[in-house]
Amino acid sequence: MSDARNRVVPMLLIGPAALGIIVFVIAPLIIVLALSLFRVNLIGGTMTFAGLDNFVTELQHPEFVTSIRNTVTYGLLTVLPSLALGLIVALAINGLTRGQGFWRSVYFLPAATTLVAMSAVWRWMFRPDTGVVDTVLGPLFGLRDWLGDPNLAMGAIAIVGIWHQFGLITVLYLAALGTVPGDQYDSAAIDGARDWSRFWHVTWPALGPTTVFAFAVTASSALQAYDVIAAMTAGGPLNSTTTLTYAIWSRGVHFFDIGRAAVLSLALLALSILVTAVQRTGYARRLEAGAVR
Repeated sequence: MSDARNRVVPMLLIGPAALGIIVFVIAPLIIVLALSLFRVNLIGGTMTFAGLDNFVTELQHPEFVTSIRNTVTYGLLTVLPSLALGLIVALAINGLTRGQGFWRSVYFLPAATTLVAMSAVWRWMFRPDTGVVDTVLGPLFGLRDWLGDPNLAMGAIAIVGIWHQFGLITVLYLAALGTVPGDQYDSAAIDGARDWSRFWHVTWPALGPTTVFAFAVTASSALQAYDVIAAMTAGGPLNSTTTLTYAIWSRGVHFFDIGRAAVLSLALLALSILVTAVQRTGYARRLEAGAVR
């Protein structure tokens, strides 16, 4: 009886979590895999087996490569800059003797706002000739009509992405900085360590787990970027801001091509797995363990 209870109790404890994984992860993945093999007619309510035709059609479409390139570009433009800016601001706030709570709240505000609503504000700021950005940067650098220029549109989207994310990163780093033992700084000072040496050998290793977590959060946000693109550029101009997530919406909702939208969803899954694999490299593991010196 005791052995049976010992087997049943763990199963009951993990049951809700396992059920959630099955319902919200495994089942949707199976459905997407199945849909990628069919031509779905939403209006007629019919499904026709297509085999790998959806994969072949999508892989040969120029927008497929463009959407992957734009997704990677957006990630490169937002993830590391958000981490770096969040760390710099956190170190600056942590060095204050007064007003830390105020500045923490100020920098967290962008993360607490609705991105769609704020994207409308940013779109107004990027308006050609009359927007604040064009008015200030136009005469200085000749950069005008950001959202209408294929070479500048992704940069404008990335600026909004960084603005929205780095406040959360700042708060995460501030919380981590508060856990660094003060005696380690005292020991480093006694050993004659300068500011950079104290940061590299004391602060940075302590921030390792937070950095790995922050990277995962920002990378996930970058891969799922849709609302800011839909609100500011609608994937344009000339598909220069069409990411995988926006392409999935375009295929599935705008053109009702569920099969090809499923193929793009699988491509997004593959890219997410690749990012996760990069995150689990040897350096990232050492960083997460706080073993980097």
